[in-house]
Order: sequence, then C-alpha cells, then structure tokens
Amino acid sequence: MKWIFCTLCLLCFSFLNAQLIKGKVLSEKGLAASSVTVAFKNKANTVVSHADGTFSIRASKLPDTLVFSAVGFEPYTVVVTEKTIKDPNFEVVLLNKREALAEVVVTSADAKRRTVSYEYSSPASASLSGKVSGLELRDSRARVSPEYLAARNYHNGKKLFIYDSIPFKKDTVVYRSGLLTAGEVNDFNKWKMWEDLTDVEFKVYTDQWGMFARKRYCVQMQNKEHKALVNQPVYLINSSTKDTVWKTYTDNTGKAELWAEFDGKELKAENYIITTNEGTLKSPSGFENGINKIAFNKSCQISNAVEIAFVVDATGSMGDEIEFLKLELEDVIRKTFESDSDLDLKVSSVFYRDKGDEYLVKKIDFQTDLLKVLNFIKLQSAGGGGDKPEAVDAALETALDSLTWSSTSRTRILFLILDAPPHAYAKEKMMQLTLKAAAKGVRIVPVVCSGSDKPTEFIMRSMALATNGTYAFLTDNSGVGLSHLKPSTDAFSVELFNALLQRLIRQMIFVPSCDNALVMIEPKNIPANVQQIKVFPNPTQGELKIESGKELKQLFVTDFTGKILMNVPLNKNQKQWKFNISSYPSGTYLVKYITKDDQWGADKVLLMH
Repeated sequence: MKWIFCTLCLLCFSFLNAQLIKGKVLSEKGLAASSVTVAFKNKANTVVSHADGTFSIRASKLPDTLVFSAVGFEPYTVVVTEKTIKDPNFEVVLLNKREALAEVVVTSADAKRRTVSYEYSSPASASLSGKVSGLELRDSRARVSPEYLAARNYHNGKKLFIYDSIPFKKDTVVYRSGLLTAGEVNDFNKWKMWEDLTDVEFKVYTDQWGMFARKRYCVQMQNKEHKALVNQPVYLINSSTKDTVWKTYTDNTGKAELWAEFDGKELKAENYIITTNEGTLKSPSGFENGINKIAFNKSCQISNAVEIAFVVDATGSMGDEIEFLKLELEDVIRKTFESDSDLDLKVSSVFYRDKGDEYLVKKIDFQTDLLKVLNFIKLQSAGGGGDKPEAVDAALETALDSLTWSSTSRTRILFLILDAPPHAYAKEKMMQLTLKAAAKGVRIVPVVCSGSDKPTEFIMRSMALATNGTYAFLTDNSGVGLSHLKPSTDAFSVELFNALLQRLIRQMIFVPSCDNALVMIEPKNIPANVQQIKVFPNPTQGELKIESGKELKQLFVTDFTGKILMNVPLNKNQKQWKFNISSYPSGTYLVKYITKDDQWGADKVLLMH
C-alpha cells in the first residue's frame, strides 16, 4: 500500500507542477475553430478546442511543441515557452486545407501542367528548372483555357483595372510556399543612372511623380582599423544656404546614399558638403566620379537590433497572389528568426486597401513574438479597391509614423508589396514620406506583383534608390497569378521569391564582427565567370590584378550587396588591369564585367587589411 500512496503523491505533485497553457484557435477568417486537436509533439497530453475555440492543456516541461490538427485545416506546430503561459491573448490561426498536390493545376481539358515563357537570358534558368514542381521553362507562351482566364479577370491577356479582379477559386491552384518566382533590379549596379530609360521616358515619369533620382552622392564610412561604421547619421548640406538637403544613415556596410535636388526643385547650388557627427567632408565627389571615403578614429560598435516591416496591398487586384504571399512571408519570417537567433529581431506588418473599403489600414507593431505577426498576416485577405491606384500613401505613413522604429537598430527594412501605384493626388505626400524614410534610415524594398505598369515601376525604383533599398518584382515563371511586368533593364536573374527575400534580408543585416576575426558573408546569385578572368592576389591587402583572354566592354568592383564601388577604365584591346581597393573596409567584394557580346560575369575577392 505504501508504494501506491507514494505513486499517488508523485502523480499529484506532477499534476500540481504541470504548467497550464490557455489559448484560442481561430480560422483564417477570424472565426473560432472548434474540435481542433491540440497535442504535444511527444503525445504527452491531448485536448480538443471548445465551441468558442478556447482550449486548456497542461505542459509537464517547457519549452515544448504543440501540434494543432483538424479536418479542413492545415496542421500547424507552435513552440510554447514560459512566456506563452503569461500571455493572456495566446492565439493560433489555422489555414484552411490547401490542395495536397505537387504541381500547379489549371482547370483545362487539354493541360494539367502550366508551361510558361522565358523570353530573356538568365543564368537562373538552369538552376530553377526542375526545382519547382510544376514549373517548366520553355520558349513558348502558356496555353490556358478561356475558363482559366475568365476566373482571373483577364482581358486579351491583360489584367483589368476598371474593376478589381475577383480572387480565383482555390480548387484551381495549389497554395504552398517556395513556388513564386521573382527578380531584382538593383539600380546601384549601374554606373550611369537610369541608362535603361530614354530621356523622354525619364521626363514623363519624373514629371508624373516629381522624383528626380539623378544627382547622387555616396559615402563609405569606416574607422582607422578598416571596420565599417554602421548606422551613423549623415547629412548633405547646401554650402551656400547651409540648409540640410538630405539626411540618412549608413547601412550595414558603412555606406550612405545622399541625393541633391531629388524633388526636382532648381536649387542651383554650386557646392555641397557632407557632414557627420565625427566631421565634415568639403567638396564631395558626385557618384559618377566615385564614392567618397571617410575614415574616423571611432571604435567599432554594432547593435544586434534589426527591424523588418512587411507592408502589403490587400485590395481585390491582389487576389491572384495574396494567398501565396501569406505562405511565403510566414516561411521567410520563420527562417529569418531561426537563422539569426543571435539578433534582436523584430517584425511588424501593415495591410492596406483604399478609401471607401472595409478598412483603409491595418497594422501590428514590431514584435519579438513571431506567432503574433504570423497570425496577423494569416487573417488578411484580398478585397475592395475598384480603381487602379490604391492608398499606398496611407500605408506608408502608418508604417513610418505608427510603427515604433528604433534609431539604434543596425538595419531597418520596409518591404512594400503591391501591384498598383498611389493616387495622383498623393504625389507630394509620397515625396515627403520617401524623404522621411531616408531620414529614419528605413530602407524601402518594393516588391511589385502582377498587373503593374511602367509609372508604378518608376516610382517604386525611385523610392528604393532614395532609401538605399532595391527593386524586386514577381515574374511569370512560377505560373502563378496574372501577367507580370518585365522591368526596364538590360538583364536580370530569376530566382525563387522565398530565396530572394531571405537573400536580401541577409545582405542588409550582415555585419562583420568588431573583433579581428574576419567572418565574411558568402555572396549569392553571382553570375558565372563566363570569360574566365583571373583575379589575383586573392585574398588581397588591396592591390588587384585582372587578366582576361578577350577584350571586355565594362569592368567594375562591387560590394557583396551589388553596389558599385569602382568603375575601371577600359582601353581598346586592353586585357590586363591593375588597381587598388585598400581604401575600403575588410570584406568580400565582386569583380564584375560585361563581355563584348553582352554577357555578365563575376569573380569574388577577399580584402584583408
């Protein structure tokens, strides 16, 4: 009897010490989800959610993993911790069941696999083909049924803007992450700004939006030990009036982008000066003459804080892609938290529609609890809209003014995901919001979806340039959504959207340690060394020699993010070059080139001081 008594005591002790987790399960429409099985991964305990979606379950140890499953929902796992017990609003949003098929399915009598065109050369074509189930890259247009086109509100192969499209039926397509494809045009790659637009086109778009991204100054800040100085305020000053023309912060590589006369006003300033908290640079060089390098006797200090906001257009015209985007964003956010667990990472989100819709803007402020942000994203859907422009200005204003950005973070990124431009009446406001983003050190990365147009591309690229961001866009290669606009550029690579977002985040948050150990980020998406040029010595302390078997059309040096640092002059029939990069911080750099037949190539080099 004694052993029975002891066993009962132990069971009572275990029960009393088990920690109670209370929560609620919702569907992606925000409704209570009943009869959902809630179990620990090790099956130690199992309960079922009540009619109002609530549940209570005891955990014998924490942290542990809860698994949520029910008929009609996708299974979902959540890691619970001591913090979960103290959360009075612990909620889990479950997605409706998606089709468990391995490919994109088109409701057509003669085709079950969507084939898409690939009309431009890209080194990504070989690597993408076969990796995305259901995706084939061919030199032919997609053949889809009239019913398929009608379901997506196509008209003669083009998206309608008079009325926003109705989201197509979920039984016609498979929703999963890792399916969307995308590209990037980093205008900092170009030595001559906007060389891919004619003067007439440039004037039309600048007049339309009032943004003139041409008079550019670039600064590289480092200390005497060749360490990049991150998140340092930098000002461009009109030397005549002493007015501040531009304010921004250095990025994670110690660089800052400053723009004079960005609003197109004729200031007629003969000279500008660049000033920082550490000193002033008189008569800086414009970007066409090179980067302004400044070294200060300042210690290396790196904040671990990183802030990322996702601002998403949720009007009806996004109905063809928003469900995919929700899955992609969740996957990217999860992987970012997992891969950069040593950082103080905070994520927020803003969804917006237009005036007269069910809502104008919805937001969730920066969170370290990624589940709350993921729940918020999953609860959103496409609807409303009506005309082509949307309330981009309201969304951007909310993101910049209502989200609690920190001035001490090493990196602040705002992904702006949309398919339509702001209203014409918001032109001046968009300018002011762009200036505000630059002044806060918030880097805007537009992601343009299906149905966009050239004026939208122009304003988005201008905003990316102004804030030291980059321009991204979805492509037709996944077979998902309506037709996607190809950017005005000479060449670009196609990659999985999921991988592109992770790459951009990694590029924008990576900072080498302040100690003497040289830990470098490995650049991704590098063009092959098609000309087999030789770059030596490698590693180098600064001196570089380049040899090519054939004459090159262009040769330049970039950092690992793709930003041009040096344009190497080329002479006719020249096949050897010598130059020095010792004035830049220690790190990984790329020697990029263009061959006479317009092929891009690159090789990486390690600079060690």
